[in-house]
Amino acid sequence: MAQQKRQTAKIVNAEELNSGKYFQKEGFTPNYLLTPEGRRISRSRIVAVVVDTFINDDESYGSITLDDGSDTIQVKFFNELEPMKKFEIGDIVEAVGKVREYQGQIYMNAEIMKERDVNKELLHELKHKKVEEEWEQFRETVKQLKDSGKDQEDIEKEMAGKLDEEEVDALLQSFGEQFDTRASTEDMENLERDVIDAVEKLDGGDGADYSDIAEEVDAPEDQMEDTINTLLSEGTFYEPQPGKIKKL
Repeated sequence: MAQQKRQTAKIVNAEELNSGKYFQKEGFTPNYLLTPEGRRISRSRIVAVVVDTFINDDESYGSITLDDGSDTIQVKFFNELEPMKKFEIGDIVEAVGKVREYQGQIYMNAEIMKERDVNKELLHELKHKKVEEEWEQFRETVKQLKDSGKDQEDIEKEMAGKLDEEEVDALLQSFGEQFDTRASTEDMENLERDVIDAVEKLDGGDGADYSDIAEEVDAPEDQMEDTINTLLSEGTFYEPQPGKIKKL
């Protein structure tokens, strides 16, 4: 059996990751994020500022929230948390990791994190801008070829030397996908605060009833459920009994 090729860590920014659509694949085919621009990203590379850190009580889970000026993204650590403990709020870091999704939220599964300086941050931003500009040109060319009636094989021949077959396939896939308008990170953080406030307000001692929280918080039920599950997994909430939510 041929050895599985290691996926290249592609230069990205947080906004690009958060705007994409995640695809879970089977077997040896890697999962990937498809961006609205038609880039497939399985592993990513970002340079950004640490704006928040979190470690749960039993140190089985931790996260670092990064802000690169376009949006924020979480880098998550499971069980092995020592690598994240040396970073503090305000540090500039370069993070490399596989792109993952949990309950609709895109994050990076930490592989490598290194402290960087502002020059490295600016260089990353310039490289990403160049990638965006080049990709937009490729995207327009592929769209014109597709609209002219050429099939995928012909388009791959036309783009040989510029794009590989997988990149052409990703662009063609993106033309047929509907990308959801995702809530911004700020919106998600505001919803988390609203849910936390509601639980504190409604908790009479044995926890807040889930149905009461749903009535208190003005948000779609699926978003609120995802938010509660995220806060439970992060250790902000726990369930003293089924249907009851309590803040630690």
